[in-house]
Amino acid sequence: MLGNSSSQIAEIMKERRRKKKKRAPLVGSTFADLYKLTGETLGEGSYGKVENCVNIYTGIEYAVKIIEKIPGLFSRSKMLKEIEIYHLCRGQQNIIQLIEFFEETSCFFLVFEKMLGGPLLDHIQRRVCFTEAEASRVIQDLAGALSHLHGQGIAHRDLKPDNVLCVNSNSPCPVKLCDFDLCSAPVSIDTSCTPTLLSPVGSLEYMAPEVVDTFLIDYDDDDDGTLSYNKKCDLWSLGVIMYILLCGYSPFAGNCGSDCGWDRGESCTDCQERLFTSIREGSLVFPDQHWAAISPQAKDLIGRLLVKDSEARLDANQVLGHPWILHGGNSNSLMTPSNLRRQTSLKDLEDFASRAMAVNRAVEDEVGKVVTASLAIRVPLKSETWSIDCSPLSCSSLSPAEQMSSKRRRSRVNFWDKMNKFCSIDELDLESDFFSKAIT
Repeated sequence: MLGNSSSQIAEIMKERRRKKKKRAPLVGSTFADLYKLTGETLGEGSYGKVENCVNIYTGIEYAVKIIEKIPGLFSRSKMLKEIEIYHLCRGQQNIIQLIEFFEETSCFFLVFEKMLGGPLLDHIQRRVCFTEAEASRVIQDLAGALSHLHGQGIAHRDLKPDNVLCVNSNSPCPVKLCDFDLCSAPVSIDTSCTPTLLSPVGSLEYMAPEVVDTFLIDYDDDDDGTLSYNKKCDLWSLGVIMYILLCGYSPFAGNCGSDCGWDRGESCTDCQERLFTSIREGSLVFPDQHWAAISPQAKDLIGRLLVKDSEARLDANQVLGHPWILHGGNSNSLMTPSNLRRQTSLKDLEDFASRAMAVNRAVEDEVGKVVTASLAIRVPLKSETWSIDCSPLSCSSLSPAEQMSSKRRRSRVNFWDKMNKFCSIDELDLESDFFSKAIT
């Protein structure tokens, strides 16, 4: 009897274990085991791309960053550093959350929560109204994210609007900071200390003067080896973003004025030097045209962020304590959405103008061929003097300076597709002239 009882108990336990195994949660060993790509691309870069995906068991949508393991370009240690930073930022409400990651033979898959509002400036551009108070909340969110990162001894080093995502589709705030690819490594010993950084990394228009200096090091000069910067570089970038949010164009710009390719995303030493000079001078201008209705507190905060001396620059916690952040800006509508749309519309207008001119040139070439053919048949009278200009009329009717200006404008056609560059106030005025001339 006892033997039978023992046998029955063993069978019952065995059955229970079988049932427990069946109830165990599904664990996928690869990305494809748990997720399915929808085919929607959210972003692309040299590192890989970001795509929309769906969990095949829950139906919840996520954003997945796919990094290809390309020899010579991919760094596994760098990838693991980025994952570690996301791990240190778990629960921070203004930093995008990493759900999980998969390392496979040819790719890394980083699965993130999906932001419905998209990149910050794209979202603002679509809005009819954007206020100073909303800009204040955006800067508050970013300062909170920087405060957390800097508290871990981490500098972001690539703070720009492309790396700021809106959580919701119907509001510009809250926002979350993303893309930790260029972050400095976490400080493991004393997170309160400021890391000393040497590498000249980041996006040119948002670079602090001290980061620009590392670009301009003359390595033959022993003294230049002491140049470095710290996490305060992020606060300068925050100041540039704040300026753009309030008016729709950048406080610092550089353009040599020639058809150098800078506007198309190509390299131009002269343009880069002009931009760097503008940043290093740090001269701030608040044109009344777009800044008259903006509060003095907002201008004060920008002035305390865009300070050449990083020691005198506010830190993230001081930004959070500034009156413009604590009490918010006024409710006046800003010109930012229209200024951003003007820059995008300019690209569309120039595409149209470029196509129109191409058609015009093709037609004029055909007309020129007909005229030339007729000249071959008709013999001019002895007293006649013929002077035929067979060049396109759109060029022949312009002076050399106007031809260069027209050529320069046409060269900007692919500019907006390749660069995230913002107009200066002077460039916006120039573009207004282009609009008025193009439609007449």
